[in-house]
Amino acid sequence: MQKLHRSAVFLVCLVLALAAAAQPPVPQPAEQPAQFTFVVFGDNRPNRPNHPQPDAFKKILGEINALEPAFAVNTGDCIFGSRNGTRLEKQYSDYVETTRSLLKAKVYLAIGNHEIQDSRASQEFFEKQIGALYYSFDYGDSHFIILDSEVVGQTGRIAGDQLEWLKKDLEKARAARHKFVFLHEPLYPVDGHMGQCLDRYPKDRDALHSLFARNRITAVFAGHEHLFYAQVKNGVRYIITGGGGAPLYPSIYGKGDFHHYIAVSAAGDKVEMKVVKPALHGKPAEEFPIGGKQGGQAKYLQGE
Repeated sequence: MQKLHRSAVFLVCLVLALAAAAQPPVPQPAEQPAQFTFVVFGDNRPNRPNHPQPDAFKKILGEINALEPAFAVNTGDCIFGSRNGTRLEKQYSDYVETTRSLLKAKVYLAIGNHEIQDSRASQEFFEKQIGALYYSFDYGDSHFIILDSEVVGQTGRIAGDQLEWLKKDLEKARAARHKFVFLHEPLYPVDGHMGQCLDRYPKDRDALHSLFARNRITAVFAGHEHLFYAQVKNGVRYIITGGGGAPLYPSIYGKGDFHHYIAVSAAGDKVEMKVVKPALHGKPAEEFPIGGKQGGQAKYLQGE
C-alpha cells in the first residue's frame, strides 16, 4: 500500500513538473502599489539585419529609465529578424543587452512580424526565450494582457486557442479596475498597412473589438505602423505606438511620424496617458496628453 501511495505521489509530481515546463510562469512584479507608471513603446528595430539597435531607441531607453517606471511593454518588432537561426539569436541578444544596459525596469514583449516572419523555427526560438507568447499578469489593481498577432498559420488574427484563452482570462479579471491589452498589429491601421493588419479579417477583428468593449478595456496598444495615432471606439482607446527607433512614416492624415514612447500613470480610478517625443537632433523633449482636454498640436495627432 505504501508503495502504491509513493507511486501515485511520484506520478502527480511528474505531471505537475511537465505542465510547468510546457508553459513557464510569467515573472510577476515584486511590488504591487496602488499608484504606478508604466511605459509603452514599439518598433525599435534597426533598418538593416546587420545594424545595431538605433540611436533613437537608446535615447528613448535612457529617458524611460529616468522616469523609473514599474515596467515597460514593447509592442513588437524589436529586431530586424531573420530565418537564419544564428543571425536571429545574435539580433535578439543585441536587443536584450542594449535594453538591459540602459533600462533597469523589466520589459515585456508582444511579438512582432519581424521576430517571427511566419517561421515556426523563429516562433519556437522566442518560446524558448520568453515562454508563452501570449500571457497576462496583474500589477496593483490593473490587469495586463499580451497577445500574439503573429501565430504561424494565424497571422493577423487572434483566434483558436489564443482567443479561447483570452475570453477565460478576461472573465477571471472582471474585478480589475483597469485592463490594458498589447499586441503588434493594430485592429484599425491608419497608413499603408490598411487592409494588412487585423483588419484583413474584418469579422474576426470586429468580434475582438466587441470582446474588448464588453469587458471595458481601458486601452489597447499596438505597433507595426511606425507612427503615433490614438482613437476611441465604443469606449475603448486604441493607440498605435510604433515610433521606438525604426524608420518613420506618417499616417494617411499626414501626421504622427515621430519617435516617441507612451507613459501611462494609474492611480485609483484615474488613468493619465501622454505621448513623449524624446530629445533628439538638438531639439528638446516634448510631451502631449492623450485624450481629454489637450493642446492644439496633440489634436492633430489623434483621431478624436
